[in-house]
Amino acid sequence: MTSPNWKAEYAEVRSKYEAYEKKLRELVCEILDHAGIDVFQVEGRVKTLDSFDEKIRRKSGKYDNPLTDMTDLVGVRIIAHYVEDVDRIVELLGKEFEVREEHSMNKQDELAPDQFGYTSNHLVVRIGSRSERLEWAKYADISVEFQVRTMSQHAWAAMHHKLGYKREADVPVPLQRKLFRLSALFELADEQFSTIKDAIDTLSGEYSDSVRHGILDMNVDAQSIEAYLRNSTKVSTIIEVARKLRITYWESNLSVLVAIAGALDARTIGEFDGLLPDGTSAHRVLTAFLSVFGPRSEGRAIEVSLGSIIATFNGLTEEQFTRIFPDSDSTGWRMFEVIHKRLRSQE
Repeated sequence: MTSPNWKAEYAEVRSKYEAYEKKLRELVCEILDHAGIDVFQVEGRVKTLDSFDEKIRRKSGKYDNPLTDMTDLVGVRIIAHYVEDVDRIVELLGKEFEVREEHSMNKQDELAPDQFGYTSNHLVVRIGSRSERLEWAKYADISVEFQVRTMSQHAWAAMHHKLGYKREADVPVPLQRKLFRLSALFELADEQFSTIKDAIDTLSGEYSDSVRHGILDMNVDAQSIEAYLRNSTKVSTIIEVARKLRITYWESNLSVLVAIAGALDARTIGEFDGLLPDGTSAHRVLTAFLSVFGPRSEGRAIEVSLGSIIATFNGLTEEQFTRIFPDSDSTGWRMFEVIHKRLRSQE
């Protein structure tokens, strides 16, 4: 067939490739979720008619049947947060699909030490054993190109594409050093993000050990509060009291808890611990919530956050309240004030 005829053939069946891309993207999201891998984005695309036609002309004679021989008619890009996640994802995809090794590569491995460019893993696959299932059978002969990259690699690729340079040789010599330095910074950023993530994990473990041993002199920050919430007997008691009162408890955003601690001058986790009510006081606070919201909440559960409990128990000014809870309107502040006054009257 001539190129225009192949283009017409592709136009007739392109909807099939679009359906495959959508179904495949959903499958990849399920696979990643099941593996506990959080990613920034999963996106897909199907090659356009003009791009399909241009590639046939550019690679004249390469394809006996472009509809089955072309490996990138369907593409799925997975943008990960960390470099180590890229390796995990590539390994996972290799187990879930039939990898066409002759077409797959880690483009980073192709760069010499003195070359610039920050690229990604390209994995060409077919659906593999899933083709035995009826819903996947019609896609058995379609190859898919997975691109797995970090956010930094994605940013580099987007800017490099915007500049219009496909190869190092295309770049004017005066600009090559600048691009080399820039690509090195992107790569360094990925390394540093991974280092910081590891440091956070280590710090969280140290915080957790300290809380379990009653050592609460660490400064208040998101990691120390998170470790405190996981290991505090006071928090466990509050949760148990809420359960007995049939109140739905939730922890609040860590940033909210840090902000409340700052507003109430709690600089250490020990001081933050002092802001929480003990078992008897927790019962009083949550009962006050019930007395205010109960009659208005028939047929639905009452939800109370740890941030609301701390704020109510200790009292906040209206200015502090609206700054920490910006989504709350004047009604929210008035209800908070009613609950706080009711608690004070019971003392």
